[in-house]
Amino acid sequence: MNAIATTRATTRSPEETVALGRALAADLRTGDIVLVCGPMGAGKTYLAKGLIAGMGGAAEDDVASPAYDIVHQFPGREMVFHYDLFRLQQLSGEDVEWIMELLQQDGVHVIEWGDRLEGALRRPFAKITIGFGESDEDRVIDIEGAQP
Repeated sequence: MNAIATTRATTRSPEETVALGRALAADLRTGDIVLVCGPMGAGKTYLAKGLIAGMGGAAEDDVASPAYDIVHQFPGREMVFHYDLFRLQQLSGEDVEWIMELLQQDGVHVIEWGDRLEGALRRPFAKITIGFGESDEDRVIDIEGAQP
């Protein structure tokens, strides 16, 4: 499992949120699962852009939320699977089954709205929760390292 440290960060712009994702990507390896959680508009996709770009998977501008496709794949230093579970308000047994199968693929798995899957995971994961800060652009980001 990854070596992402448990910490709290504050970013003051979407660009800083992307930069934080790039920095965190340095510690990610095949098999890692990163749940990216927070309310609508908090910046989950900006963080994912940084994670994916930091893994060499794509340029930041080429990373979009896979809300309609559910998952995109990006080859890089490691294969990166980018999920967006927004459309799956409640995961059915079939949803959990196909996602668990995909999580067996070699690569790093970045899952927006990952809290919807958290209870079904049976292997360690990191969890990043993004919340709103004092100003419109500020984000408070809680990073939890490997969760059993």
